[in-house]
Amino acid sequence: MTLEQMTNVNLLSRELGRFEQVHQAMLEQQPSEFVMRERFEEARALLLQKEETKEERQEEILKLYRINPALKHLSDILGNSEGLLYNEIEDNVVKAMKTVSSVNKTEVVDFSYDDEDLAKEKEAEVALAYVEYMEELLRDGNFQEAAIHAANSPNGFLRTQPTIEEFKSLSHGEGGTSPYFVYCSILMETVPLYSVPPDDQSYECVCAALKEDRSDLIAQWIANHYLTLSTPIAEELLSNCQCRARCDCESGTLALAVFRKIQDHEMSMHCLARQGALYRAVHYAKSHELGTDKLLRLLKDIPSTDLAALLVLEEGLTLGEVLTCLQDNHNDNIFINLLKVLDESNDLKAVLMSDTNPGAIPWEEFIDMCIQLGESDIAEELQGFVLCSEALRGAMHSLSTNE
Repeated sequence: MTLEQMTNVNLLSRELGRFEQVHQAMLEQQPSEFVMRERFEEARALLLQKEETKEERQEEILKLYRINPALKHLSDILGNSEGLLYNEIEDNVVKAMKTVSSVNKTEVVDFSYDDEDLAKEKEAEVALAYVEYMEELLRDGNFQEAAIHAANSPNGFLRTQPTIEEFKSLSHGEGGTSPYFVYCSILMETVPLYSVPPDDQSYECVCAALKEDRSDLIAQWIANHYLTLSTPIAEELLSNCQCRARCDCESGTLALAVFRKIQDHEMSMHCLARQGALYRAVHYAKSHELGTDKLLRLLKDIPSTDLAALLVLEEGLTLGEVLTCLQDNHNDNIFINLLKVLDESNDLKAVLMSDTNPGAIPWEEFIDMCIQLGESDIAEELQGFVLCSEALRGAMHSLSTNE
């Protein structure tokens, strides 16, 4: 505050009144009876810092009083001005200011109170009180009211992962709905009023709904774009599927929807195959150029004769590499069934002749396996193919040598 401001009676009166209000508010402040959680330590530190700042400013004021007692005299006059007329106050100030002129203006410290600091302090107090009331509701077992209170916090300051963890840690008793699910469902209901929760909170909401067998809610949240979708959410939905053969559950359908939305093409193909939509799975792989390795991995994870045949006849994989994949994963039944299907459809010779690199395939092992499984006709077909391939390679080698 400058010397000119200190001679402005109206300004000084307002400042004095404001200091008195702040002081009274601090006296009336009740200490918290609750232990604050870690995320509110910063707010408490802010309040303590403001107290320290106020004490430092009071010390600066007292130092100025010691340097020039006229300032103290002027302050006392302003403090005792209640009930006086304006001209009487002005006369007293003028008299007091005659002794103030000796003060060096460079020693006058601006100790005006910052309105912004006061607003932040008040905001912190409100936040602490808000949290304390939520804690009180939780202790009383009023989980629904506590969840509504937290989800509708000012500016959503309690819509955080620590809040979810707090509700998650609570016991809900026998036969009741978990506080974890209660809060997550209300968090989702209030998304239109705030914002979509980040991926970690979205994942927790999905987990909470799955624990309560509420896949229908998850479907609504996905349709309404209330979730931040991610790979962990899709994997959690997929792991919730209990189908032993063809998947026809809602969890599997939701997992496919999430994988497609996050553009995980390999897992989208995988989910389609689990649902028995093999042609769609192979077509999806082809349209997204997933490549041979991912298709063979799919055959390894979800082995079937139909899928193996589609890979050979539709996707263009060689019979040798498909048979090798089945043999490596000990799918002997599918191995022999694939050869029988191709033989019965008169496609076996065509797919054998289309193999441009038969030398890299262990055909002799395949022939022995067919004999052991009682398929001598197919073994003879494979043996003829091997002999023709060897003769063709020998002829080509001779030609290249003569040249």
